[in-house]
Amino acid sequence: MSKYQFNVVTIIALILFGFGEVVLLFFTPRTESLQLFTLYFALFAAYLVMCNEVRNIRTAAFIGVLTRCLAWLAMPALSDDIYRFIWDGAVSLEGVNPYLYTPTAFFSEHVEQPFESLYLHLNSPGYFSVYPLVIQVFSAFGALASNDLYLASLIIKLPILVAEIGTIWMLPRLMIQLRLNPKLSAWYFLNPLIIIELTGNAHFEGVMIFFTLLAIKMIVVKKYKRAGLALAMGVATKLIPLLIFPFLWKAIPNNKRWMFTLVFIATCVILFFPVLNPVFIEHFLSSIDLYFRSFEFNASIYYIIRFIGNWLVGYNLISAVGPALLLLSMLSLLYFWWKLPAHSITKAMHYSLFALSVYYLLATTVHPWYISMLLILGVMSGRVYPVAWTGAVFLSYITYRTAAYQENSWFILLEYAIVGIVFLKPAWIKQWLSSAR
Repeated sequence: MSKYQFNVVTIIALILFGFGEVVLLFFTPRTESLQLFTLYFALFAAYLVMCNEVRNIRTAAFIGVLTRCLAWLAMPALSDDIYRFIWDGAVSLEGVNPYLYTPTAFFSEHVEQPFESLYLHLNSPGYFSVYPLVIQVFSAFGALASNDLYLASLIIKLPILVAEIGTIWMLPRLMIQLRLNPKLSAWYFLNPLIIIELTGNAHFEGVMIFFTLLAIKMIVVKKYKRAGLALAMGVATKLIPLLIFPFLWKAIPNNKRWMFTLVFIATCVILFFPVLNPVFIEHFLSSIDLYFRSFEFNASIYYIIRFIGNWLVGYNLISAVGPALLLLSMLSLLYFWWKLPAHSITKAMHYSLFALSVYYLLATTVHPWYISMLLILGVMSGRVYPVAWTGAVFLSYITYRTAAYQENSWFILLEYAIVGIVFLKPAWIKQWLSSAR
């Protein structure tokens, strides 16, 4: 018997998924909202069908790898981040620390290729880079081909593809070790948001997830030094695993926590040491500060507060509200950490999911690819609302239908209403999940 099993429904859904993926990634600009939404939600419907019909985890893994390889070939069209990656990499190849200058400042003295071509595509040329060291290293490799932006994008996306394949290999094995149903891994393997945003549009959440998952696996097999090393690599890719660190720390036996913590801190220091200087710290923190005080996209609770603030005082209170909501997020994280029972990795993932969900509900900016970490934690926690969120969050792309980047409040309301309903009444998706058991 073949280790891969396909029935007629699965084959039809897979063909439709592949066709929709190609059209969306290769032939759909983000300004074409109707086409974008039609294709994405058709992909999401095919995703639900495949998760229901695919009984063999090897089949789901095969489809997951195949669709990611296809996405890897696409030039990112839904996000401009790839150009900032290549820019930072090209600056590094010039022997200049990419954290020290904004693109605008650097370009004023380097009006030459590849910077002349790249500068036109940058979405925030007046801001210092906020991408940690792992991204900078991969970006430098990609910038070696900066005269060919498509080739540069393939090089930069390659570690994301490899990391995602690593996650596909590791996740069902980890689920078995945690005494969870490995077939539920398909909800991550086949998710169109993960495929399109991470491998397709070059978001390093894929690498971050791999290292975070590896850290969890190392805790499960009681290799705490390796767990600290893996989690530090995740932090050096994206900073979000810092929010998960306290929960994983509490899941470790008391007499082993020092080992995990020491390796984690030492690795972070080593990884950031090459760029660690007062100017870097000042610029990096200023960019983080601007992120919470100036940026706003697809928020939920913040937009309610912004509306009330505008009504009361007549102007946007983001400079005060953003940091206040961040503080509230940290307090909620502390509360969940305090409630977390010690020495339980499964409980740690549950509480990490809740803490990150609150963090994003209070955030001023929630890009679609941010939900990827919630999905992987949701798969391992038996929570289905992250699945719904990966579908509904795509509605935020209505913002790009015009050059003015005008958000539509009704679409945002619909997105969070869907997430809220599924969070409170998850039975309809659980029916799909139960069929995989």
